[in-house]
Amino acid sequence: MNPGIFSLDILLKDGDRVDGLLCVALPGHTPGSIGLYDDRTKTLFSGDILRYDGRSLVEGPAPFTMDLSESRRSIRKLAALDIDLLLPGHGFPLRDRASEKVREFAATLPADA
Repeated sequence: MNPGIFSLDILLKDGDRVDGLLCVALPGHTPGSIGLYDDRTKTLFSGDILRYDGRSLVEGPAPFTMDLSESRRSIRKLAALDIDLLLPGHGFPLRDRASEKVREFAATLPADA
């Protein structure tokens, strides 16, 4: 895949806010991956770091993840958020016990990452 060269409108950093959404740096899938978190509604737009197939959470596929260890650190970071609705880049929305399921999944990841 070659997305080409493009210019950025804004370079977001961890902790920045855009229209009330908190930028959460989630490197791993790609170096600049982010999630956007609405702390009022506890909604997380997680991008490609996680997928939900309707039954279980999985991490992004290894062949499409640039740094698997960094991606797993980012998933552990998400486990600290209070999430009622997880909206991944692929798969289905996760509404039922989203925070708990993210924490449980993060706990299954290898300890060395």
